[in-house]
Amino acid sequence: MKNHPLLLPTGCLILASVCSYSVSAETPFSSCPTQAFLIQNPTGTPISFGVNIDVGSYVTLDSNMGTAKINGVGYSKHDDFIYGWDYGEASLSRIDSTFTKTLLSVDKPEGAPTSIYVGDVALDENAWYGYRPSYGLYRIDLTTFVMELSSPPNQFGNPSIYDLAFHPDNSLAYSIDANGYLWEIDVASGTTNRLNQLLDKDALGYRLTFGAVYFDVDGNFYASNNSNGYIFKVAINGEQSTAEFFAYGPSSNSNDGARCALAPVEPSEYTEFGDAPDSYKTLFASSGARHGLSDLKLGSLVDGETDGSVYPDSDDVSDGVDDDDGIQFPVPIQVGQTSKIIATAAGTSADSVINAWIDFDRDGEFEASEIIISDLSITDMTRDVFFTVPTWAVAGDTWARFRISNTPGIGPSGGVPAGEVEDYQVAITESGVTTEVYPSGGGYTTFAYEDQYPLVGDYDMNDVLMNIKFTEYQLNDQVIRMKMEGKIAALGGDNRSGFAIRLPNVVKEDIKSDSVELSINGEIVSWTALETDTTDAVFIIHEDLWDITEPGEAEGCTMFRTQENCGTNYRPIWSLTFALENAVDTSTMPDFPYDPFIFAAPGHYYGDIGYELSGGYPGRSLEIHLKNQAPTSKFDVRYKSYGVDTSSGDTHYHNANGLPWGIEIPTTWKHPKEQKNILEAYENFAAFSQDATGQSQSTWYVSGNNAILYND
Repeated sequence: MKNHPLLLPTGCLILASVCSYSVSAETPFSSCPTQAFLIQNPTGTPISFGVNIDVGSYVTLDSNMGTAKINGVGYSKHDDFIYGWDYGEASLSRIDSTFTKTLLSVDKPEGAPTSIYVGDVALDENAWYGYRPSYGLYRIDLTTFVMELSSPPNQFGNPSIYDLAFHPDNSLAYSIDANGYLWEIDVASGTTNRLNQLLDKDALGYRLTFGAVYFDVDGNFYASNNSNGYIFKVAINGEQSTAEFFAYGPSSNSNDGARCALAPVEPSEYTEFGDAPDSYKTLFASSGARHGLSDLKLGSLVDGETDGSVYPDSDDVSDGVDDDDGIQFPVPIQVGQTSKIIATAAGTSADSVINAWIDFDRDGEFEASEIIISDLSITDMTRDVFFTVPTWAVAGDTWARFRISNTPGIGPSGGVPAGEVEDYQVAITESGVTTEVYPSGGGYTTFAYEDQYPLVGDYDMNDVLMNIKFTEYQLNDQVIRMKMEGKIAALGGDNRSGFAIRLPNVVKEDIKSDSVELSINGEIVSWTALETDTTDAVFIIHEDLWDITEPGEAEGCTMFRTQENCGTNYRPIWSLTFALENAVDTSTMPDFPYDPFIFAAPGHYYGDIGYELSGGYPGRSLEIHLKNQAPTSKFDVRYKSYGVDTSSGDTHYHNANGLPWGIEIPTTWKHPKEQKNILEAYENFAAFSQDATGQSQSTWYVSGNNAILYND
């Protein structure tokens, strides 16, 4: 405890006679806590909250302040206590970490106000400053507890402010008045300076009473509005200062806040973000949509991260699990038509609501006119939700954002204490155009390959792991255009592979060649994706996947997400779109998932057999397809006789036991670690492979040997 000679414990009245008391030990706060402290007095009994400004979450703290009337509170970095004016006792009080109040005996000048509602503790001097309109600015030395008039009203002015906070760097204090103007306060000179207007209450549609304001160590200024709890973040820059909505916090008609200005405001690992491009406000630095982790969620999965992972990354990079599982799009989103989503929620309460937006005009922002679900009450169930697509919607790819919370009226950005945000890339189509998506529900299917063909090799089935989803756009029972989207989930083994997709029995002339657009990691590529020297349409996604992939981030990692402790947040992504010159009847269109395959990267060694047959490097002549998919005309059939491939008739790419070199797994999948045989990782895989009908052990991939599966 730091010794102060003039103390009055809670409950001791200030009288002309001497008050007899004993002072109990006070407990300071931990040095510069990141939490903000909010004191409200709505009913005559003070309530203390600990507030995490990053998402606006708060907890009610145990309080021992009795019926004190505290305002003008500020955190002192000098001794790690909170100081505030007790206008019930007309004196300053010190509050410790147990929120026990100690009344201080202050030597006050004549004419000092009994009530002060605006105040903070300075950073570069051990003093509390308090302001009362028509009385001026007062200073209390926190060593001597002498109070003095620092600046009279004719010098200080009479701004309509409700709290002030000291900047961590420039010794100035700041506040925001009832009309949204930013005020700069120089306590050394006792002057105020009204800067620019940050917020317009008429445009916002609610009163501005910022009864709790704070700084962080980076000089960001936060202001909490009493009436609705909205927290705004202000970038201080003189007359060019700006404010943006930041989070939804607790509301009250009686607010005052204190915070250590030398602590950062940053999200914890228990925060959940979206993954749309940052123009939609996704990252923390953009005051992006974020939620504190809780039981409330969309779907059954939710994970935490310390920031958004904007497209082309996604927020499943933190643990390899796609937690965007709460929303399905069962019907097309057509211009001017009614569409619907299927929403699934869990952990709900009576206050739980969903809000959602679609960027219908595709301008990279969610606007007020683009809300499709507004405060829809939701319970632990799956339900259909219908919405109307406006006639001004623009056809093409765009983004949707869904937020579940216990806070009504939230927008597409900012933090809320609980719930989840899920972002989805969706397609708006012209009226009459329908879509067929594979796999259904908007997720990804997985393709895994063993690159030791025509030998079995280590059979870890992780040499290329690709997640893909397909979309066909159909009009009058014909496919008129297509979209394929993928991301590399793993690359193991020593060989370098390319990746391609063939449309069996769709000739390349059916493709409108000048419509083919391939982008990798968000950048449109310069090469021609559609092969010109094959009969069927074959699209080369990349000739060497290692050219766009990096090994795990730890020292000694040589593979991409196959070695233990070699995880990485990076996911190379790609998108292929094209139109058909000659529309293909849906009845003759090849079945999903068409024919995705890998091939030897040109100019690279691909095993001894490949070297022997090619006289060097096999390139496209060495292809590895899914089981029972025929190779293209570029495949060198001699490979079949050099290994254990027992292809015959219409069956391809399997050995005598039915074991394939390429498989599809209809889900995100935990693959074996490097050089761990899939037969050991999944005991039912052999039975599944040996059954030509595919009916035996069809869910073999659900349960595996976790000890040899990749979990980073």
